[in-house]
Amino acid sequence: MPWPLSQDYNEAIQHPSLCFADAELKQCEAATNALGLPVPCSGNFADVYQLRFGERAWAVKCFTREIPGLRERYAEVSKYLQQVQMPFMVNFLFLEQGIRVRGQWFPILKMDWVEGLVLNAFVRDNLDKPQVLDMLGQIWIKLSVWLREAQLAHCDLQHGNVLLVPGARAGTVGVRLVDYDGMCVPALELLKSIELGHANYQHPQRLREGTYGLHIDRFSHLVIYTGLRALLVGGKPLWEKYDNGDNLLFTQKDFENPRASALFQDLIKLNDPHVRKLTQVLAAASQKPIDQVPALEQLAPPTNTPTAAPVVAPGADAATGQQRRTAIKAAPLQPVRPDPVDPFAATMADGGSSRRTRYQARRNRSPAIAVAAVLAALVMLLGGTALYFASSSSGNRPTDAQLAQKASESIRPITRALRVYPESFPMKLGGLGDSCGA
Repeated sequence: MPWPLSQDYNEAIQHPSLCFADAELKQCEAATNALGLPVPCSGNFADVYQLRFGERAWAVKCFTREIPGLRERYAEVSKYLQQVQMPFMVNFLFLEQGIRVRGQWFPILKMDWVEGLVLNAFVRDNLDKPQVLDMLGQIWIKLSVWLREAQLAHCDLQHGNVLLVPGARAGTVGVRLVDYDGMCVPALELLKSIELGHANYQHPQRLREGTYGLHIDRFSHLVIYTGLRALLVGGKPLWEKYDNGDNLLFTQKDFENPRASALFQDLIKLNDPHVRKLTQVLAAASQKPIDQVPALEQLAPPTNTPTAAPVVAPGADAATGQQRRTAIKAAPLQPVRPDPVDPFAATMADGGSSRRTRYQARRNRSPAIAVAAVLAALVMLLGGTALYFASSSSGNRPTDAQLAQKASESIRPITRALRVYPESFPMKLGGLGDSCGA
């Protein structure tokens, strides 16, 4: 049975009440162009349409060729995503009897529709904001750790599948990963890959041999993170020299022969030791077996970056044409600005080791220790007074210097307790409480 072509889907979707089996989709209208025709976003083996009903909008993915085991793959991916509950992932619904074209039923994916900027468009718009690029890089490291620890591989990490969307709070931005056609979960690891991913982000071995597995993302993580760090240093001149609209600095040719790559040579010359190290590791990784690519967090710099200014998410009208992609409305977004409930926020502002964090840890200690320190100091003070009178009566009166030293030793535990536990006392003496932890 031949699968419908894009033109076939365009004709069918003009009549949602007739072509869909899903009750919600039956009520929708397809987003159209100036000529009144549906506007699909075409991919490797599927077209995605936007359908709206009132304020609700869905993305409907229609397949243009047969994919062996498609239903079983999506069933395993959906089940696993529900188990691991990754905040940057999204849910979807696979409908076996999805859309009717010329009297026959074909499967579809039904998703909520969310608009945002794809990764390379977001980076382009923030080339003059190094703090934004730095925070995005830190988020990317955390994301790679989450995927690895969850035994989950996207298998096509590239600019078009990384969506930056406005966060739940003003001045924040969220990261979403979309397009799970080639995703690998433990139940699928022994199967063959149904796609090879974007060539400008994939290891040469995968493009040659179709390698598939839970380790596949490590090379793409390294490519994206190296690109972000390089642009943080090289800025707009580096972008203008190597951006082709379908990459993040690197291309497939760079990975095939790093020694002959002008980009690799330019990155090595940048005045930044971390970028040079990343460049060397990436060049070496492209020439070694794919299972020897290191995990990204092993290459991350120390996380003692100062708190960044809030990141202003670009407006919805900033994304046009192919920059608009489909995602699914799901868990709370991951803001670039630190958020107490955000799983990514721990290392964004100060690496989790700031003076504020250490002070907060001290505050959580029991106030009883502070009270004990004060009592001990008072005992020392009273003992010193008794010793003074005893010495005076025997004719061995201490000198002024000895008295000053004794008083200092007696009062030191009190001042230390006030610094460490200011909340244990109703008053703050001489501003000590105001400067705690500073």
